[in-house]
Amino acid sequence: MAVTTIYLVRHGQASFGHQNYDQLSALGQRQGQVLGEYWSQLKFSFDAVYAGDMARQQDTARATLAAMQRSDLPIQTLSYFSEYAFEPILRAYLPQIGKETPELAQQMGDLYKNPKLFQTVFGLAITKWLEDAPHEHSPFESWREFFDRCVNGLNQIAAQGHKRVVVFTSGGVISVALRTALGLDDVTTFRQNWRIYNGSVHSFHKGRSDLSLLSFNNIAHLELTEQKELITFR
Repeated sequence: MAVTTIYLVRHGQASFGHQNYDQLSALGQRQGQVLGEYWSQLKFSFDAVYAGDMARQQDTARATLAAMQRSDLPIQTLSYFSEYAFEPILRAYLPQIGKETPELAQQMGDLYKNPKLFQTVFGLAITKWLEDAPHEHSPFESWREFFDRCVNGLNQIAAQGHKRVVVFTSGGVISVALRTALGLDDVTTFRQNWRIYNGSVHSFHKGRSDLSLLSFNNIAHLELTEQKELITFR
């Protein structure tokens, strides 16, 4: 099997704190456009475009392709590259976190209004998810199931025989690719997840049985604008 270069693009800024998180903010739309303009200048080409089935992933893909004047390219939707569902994870483990950290329990009413508080609480919930800690809520996708799903997606697109493909996805999926390429442990993997920029590009070589990292967290296209507001994590 030939080596495929896979470019994973994290979606633009979504709508944190709003009723529907899964939609791009105006800034998120702009981040996708800037990437498309940059790739157009570079005459960057690829054999196929994929995206997860979430609105923020699909809309980032559309914004990028429109800016490249390549809206004719089909976006192939693969749910392999959709993000894990964070809300069920939070709901399942919030009661435990509240009992274990009373000082945080008193602030839970501000969870979606305070990004720093959210990151702290969500980090604790993710740790429990990674450990497959028991909970009393309905079952949801486990960390191992999510990991296997992402790896299967990478294997599937590499099996198509393309030389260069682009995948519009999310931080969790990119973290799985990073873990696979570098052999990271689970905790380190999700520590890196918090450091992935909106609209960033990550490139990998995918062979028959291995995945190699070429670049991580590339935001040259955003930095060149000299507009600091375009550089965001969430």
